[in-house]
Order: sequence, then structure tokens, then C-alpha cells
Amino acid sequence: MAPVAHGLTTWKGSTSGYWDIPTNWAGGFPASNSTVRLNHDRQTNSYTVTVQSQAITDKLWMDTYADVPVHVRVSSAGSLQLNSMRMGFKEEDRESSFTIDGGSVWGMDPTDPSVTNTAFLIGNNPDCIATMSVLNEGTLSVQGSNGLIVASSKESIGRLVVANGNVRIKDSLTLGKGPDSLGELYISGTSSVSITGALHVAKLELGALAPTGTVHVAGGTLECGTLNIGANGVGSFTLSDGQVRALDGGITLGQANSTAQLNIYGGSMETAGSSMNIGHLDSTGTLFMANGNLNIDGAIGLGSASRSMGTLDLTGGTITSKELIIGAATSSTGIVHLQGGEIVILGSLNDSIQVSNGVLRIEKALVKWNNPNITDWITNAVANGTIAWSNGLPYGTYSANGFDGSFTNEGSTLYWDNLDNGSSFTQSVIWVEESPYNTWAGDYLLSGSNALWSADPDQDGFDNLSEYGLGGNPVNGFNPEIVPAFQILTSSGQAEYIYRQRSDPAAYGLTYYLELNTNLTTQSWTTNGYTLIGGSQDIGGFRTVTNQVPTGGNSSLFIRLQIQYE
Repeated sequence: MAPVAHGLTTWKGSTSGYWDIPTNWAGGFPASNSTVRLNHDRQTNSYTVTVQSQAITDKLWMDTYADVPVHVRVSSAGSLQLNSMRMGFKEEDRESSFTIDGGSVWGMDPTDPSVTNTAFLIGNNPDCIATMSVLNEGTLSVQGSNGLIVASSKESIGRLVVANGNVRIKDSLTLGKGPDSLGELYISGTSSVSITGALHVAKLELGALAPTGTVHVAGGTLECGTLNIGANGVGSFTLSDGQVRALDGGITLGQANSTAQLNIYGGSMETAGSSMNIGHLDSTGTLFMANGNLNIDGAIGLGSASRSMGTLDLTGGTITSKELIIGAATSSTGIVHLQGGEIVILGSLNDSIQVSNGVLRIEKALVKWNNPNITDWITNAVANGTIAWSNGLPYGTYSANGFDGSFTNEGSTLYWDNLDNGSSFTQSVIWVEESPYNTWAGDYLLSGSNALWSADPDQDGFDNLSEYGLGGNPVNGFNPEIVPAFQILTSSGQAEYIYRQRSDPAAYGLTYYLELNTNLTTQSWTTNGYTLIGGSQDIGGFRTVTNQVPTGGNSSLFIRLQIQYE
């Protein structure tokens, strides 16, 4: 097929106007073989071109030199068919926009072989800022073989905003491709985004400066063949509502010298017949989950390839997978920190939790899996890693093919009890009891460093352990009722030390006792020399305890209350 000459059509109309008015164009009205250039050859002000009917052209360029931005709007009655598009003015801080406001834009593979470079590019020039928005049931359909690239040039900023809109991409969507660029995707409302190929969140093409890519899903649906967060750069993905689904290629956090962060605060994310790798090949990947559901129809691998680190930090929500592999490669590291929520392993007969080069640290979460070979897991699964139980007591009932015994690690014992006398195994649960202290801290919404026993969030001089043991409020300042009282009985030469304690200390993991010293220079504290003479009745879960301390003619006597938490 012989090449066809393509005309160049330049906007010359008023500072605002409509695409379908021929007099607004220099070089002829745009046709199917045209290259449309929106620039400022004849304009001195920012302007908006509105498409309100059916329009066709080969290429749309919004990347020429200009003094002020140019905007395009496709109205609800408009449609625009293109073979390629690039937007992003070369001047720094000049922000151009393309808004599909209820209308439709179709990007098709050209039939003319002379038409090349058919990708859709948002943020095509260095230092540019470009935004494409798909709003109000509008549709963007990129059916070309080169997909859609957001922030394709050095230090460019590109944004794709989908709010109650629809996006269909045949090939791939890349967010952040140019060196030191920033590509962003925002999905909200009832939007639907479908990508047949991969969604790459930061994937460096050329250069040494890594790009950054971000995704924020606050509603609607996102479906892609493969989800790569930090494909080669710095990638982040935040899901607060809506649904995300990766098909045959699965999900990877951190791949090829990348850093990746996935935050799940709500909604659901899943794979279909594929796995999830967190930290893969010279990269660092982190999954933080506070709510929602993550369903991996395969294995979750933390530190899944050489020189990588993968971290899973769960404070809520539910993770379901067929297998959990922590530190899969010999030079990798995997860390799982379960502070809340639930992990369910639904593997086949020999699938299990494997700890090879990492740490499984459980505080107050639930871990359970179906059909593991428990004997093999206890014997082989923990190679060079550790299982640490902190702030909680592991307990529960277990049974598997006649095995009956215990597995001890870091001072805690996990009991396996064959209650069904060797019959077929159905389900096993590691249940780490939420500690009373963690429950108390959660009641006051303490988190992070403020939840530590030694912390003093309200700065009243009483640390959290003291507030917990004495019945104080850790976030409401000084509580005079919890301060121990001291008095000297002149008639008997005795001293009394009175303090509050929980009525059932053992149930709260607490031990109370006094220490005495005659000076503060030797630090020679002793637990001898006082007598517990009584306690009050239970009032609101607390009682007062009175201790008698002989003064013994000492010129000085120091008393301190110790509260220990086990």
C-alpha cells in the first residue's frame, strides 16, 4: 500500500471554540489523514477546544512550544477517533488537559503502514504537566498496539483521572516511564478500568533517574492482565474502596531495582490463577493492610528472588492464599508482621507456611490453613527463619494424620493435639490470643510508638504500663485518683503505702510489688521488709491494696511500686 500524504492542521480559531467549525483551522478541516496540532501560533491566551460531534484524525499533538496552556474537552455528544496522541507542552509548569466529559475517544491501530509511533502519551515533553480526565460515563478506548503511557519524558508529570468513567486499553498502561518522571492514576466512583496487558507503576525506559508511579483506587473496578508496582522505579498503590483484579500475570511489588509499596485500607484485590511476589530481584516490596480483602489464587512470596526483601504488615482485613513463602531465595529476606486481621492458607495437601530466610512475627492475628502436612512443616518449613510470638499466647487445637506433639520456638509452645485419632485432616489454626494490654491500648486508639508500654502519650508522667495497671487514661492527662498514697502512723512507727491494682491481676498479665531502699546512691532495692495487710472490695474492676512498712528508725526510706507485665 502506497504511503498517503498527511496534512498538518493547526488551530487558529478564537480563544475558545468548537472543533467542528472549519474556520477555526489553518491547513484545512481535520480529516482522517490529518495531523492536528494545537499550539499558539495565532493565540495569546489559554483556550479550550470543544468536541461536540463526531471527529476523526490520525494524530493529535498538544506538545508544541507555547506561552499558556491549551485544553480539549469532549462533551457528552462528542466523539473523537485517533491513531495516536501526545500531550504536554514543553514549557515548565505549563499544564495542558484533555477532558472526556461524557463523550468518547477511540484510539485505533492505523490501517496506513506509514503511520508510526501510535502510542497515546500523556506528559510527552520534558518538564511538562499533562492531565487526562474521563468523567461522567465518558469512555477512553485505546485499542492500539502501543497502549497508553503517562509521563513518558524526563521530569514530566502525567495524570490519568477516571471519575465515574470508563477506560479500555488493549495493550498496556505505564505510569512513569521517563527518567525522574511522575505518572499518576486516580480511579473513583463507579468507574471501570480494563487493561488487557500489564499495568506498570513506574517502569524506566532509558536513563539513570528512576521514575515514580502512583495509583489511587477509591471506588469502581480495575482489571489488568498483570500488575507490576515498581516495575523499574518507585511505585506505590493505594486501595481504599472498590475492586482490583489481576489476571494471568499476577501481582509483583518491586521488580528489577525498584521500591514498591501497596496499601490496602478497604475494598478487595485478587488474582485469578496467579501468584503475588513482594520484593523480587534486587528490589524491596512492602504490603501494608488495615482492612479489606486480598485473595491470591496462588502463592504469596516475600523475598521471592535474589537480593530482595519483602514485608507484609497486617493490622486488619483478611488475606487468603494457597501458600505463604517467607524468604524464598537464599539471598532474600521475608518479614511478616501480623498485628491483627487474618491470614488463611488454602493450599493443596503439601502446601504450607514456609519460613526460610525471614521472620513470621505474630502479635494478635489469626493464621489458619487447610490440608497441610503438619509433620513436614514442623520438620522442614522453618529453615533459617524464626517464628516469634510477642504480646500474645499461641494456643489452639490441631490434628493431622496421627501426629501428636508440640513445637517450641522462642519461649512459647505451640501444641498439636490429635483429637480425631488420625482421621483425615480438615483445618488447622494457629490462634494467637490478643493480649489484654493490646486490647486496652486498642480501646484508647493507641498505635505505633504511642502503644508501647514505655510511652506516655498524654505526657502526664505515667507511662502506658502504669496507666494500664493503675486504671488511668493514657490520652487524657493527669489522673490524680491513680497516684499511690503514703502516710506515716506516728502511734505505731509504721508507714502505709496504698495503691490501686486490677482486681484480677493474673487475667491481665500483671504482677504488683514494692521495692524499698534507704538511699538512692547504692540502688540497693529490696522486695523484703513490708507486709500486705489488706485490700478493698472490687470497684469497677479495681481495688486498693494497703501495705505496711516499718520505718525501723531509719533516717530515710524510699518506696517504689513496680508493675510487671508478662
